[in-house]
Amino acid sequence: MSAASPSFAGPHPADHEPTARLIRPAGGCFAVVEVDIPAAVEDVWESVATGPGYRRWFVEAELEGRVGGRLVTHHGDFGDSTGTITVWEPPHRYAYTEPDWMGDGTTVPDWVTEITVHRLFPTDPASGPGPGFGRPTDPGHDDGPGRTRVRLASGVETEGERWGRDIEGTIPGWTSALRLLAGYHTHFAGRQTVQALLMRDVPAGRRLVPALGLDGAVVGQQATARGEAEGGPAEVTGTVIEVTGGPGGGGPTGQESVVLRVSGADGASAHDLPAPGFYEFGTMQFGQARMSVVRGYLNLPADWGAEACQEAARRTRARWSAVLDRLLEPSH
Repeated sequence: MSAASPSFAGPHPADHEPTARLIRPAGGCFAVVEVDIPAAVEDVWESVATGPGYRRWFVEAELEGRVGGRLVTHHGDFGDSTGTITVWEPPHRYAYTEPDWMGDGTTVPDWVTEITVHRLFPTDPASGPGPGFGRPTDPGHDDGPGRTRVRLASGVETEGERWGRDIEGTIPGWTSALRLLAGYHTHFAGRQTVQALLMRDVPAGRRLVPALGLDGAVVGQQATARGEAEGGPAEVTGTVIEVTGGPGGGGPTGQESVVLRVSGADGASAHDLPAPGFYEFGTMQFGQARMSVVRGYLNLPADWGAEACQEAARRTRARWSAVLDRLLEPSH
């Protein structure tokens, strides 16, 4: 897959912020997103190449780790997507293809996605600027897990001119996903993740971000999402890690969203909310469907049982469902 050949040279921004670009090799078109993560290759591979790992940074998924295996990703009310794994080289590389991704009978080339995972070493200054994918400055020194670079390339190998706008439209979503991946390994490594996802149709003229008090949120600063509901308000306070779009939404998906990182102490049980993790609040549009989205990536203690984790997710969904019901009702 020429479009997804690894390229690991050169520094990346601090604080594990993803970089993204669009490339057009030999008639194709690919979104390419990379991020450096302070974790071992094996730990990052678990996140990007297993079903339970996917929920840490993307969506609920099932992944069969073999050539010919299936990858099914679940996107709430927007439906599921199914791909077939074409390359499987653990713990460094896999690829999958998704046919008929338009879903309306339109003839399209296969959508191809490749994810590569490689360790980054500090490099000898004589070998050029670092960090780079090179030899350690001291081969006898154990520098710990080091850093790992993840590179995701996603798009089509043919008809790139025709489908370039659709592929470019995926860059914000992939960038957000890899930001969450780096955030998990930076702040919540070793925890188990459950998701709490809510989606609602948005009446014309309604915006979730300002309704929850998040208008004007600034990356790196504290912000609070708060909504009233029967039984009392729901509230989440955390550090803003992402702000997307504006009053009219941004990009082909018309997305307007804010993502918060909540790093507080664990509660004694699943009844203590909000749980540590990432919380996304926003509105997005695909075609004629305009939806409000509240998604919690709840990063819970490793020793919690499955029942306690699911109870935390259930309570999170119930609390914010009541908020959305009130905010989005036609008479409100």
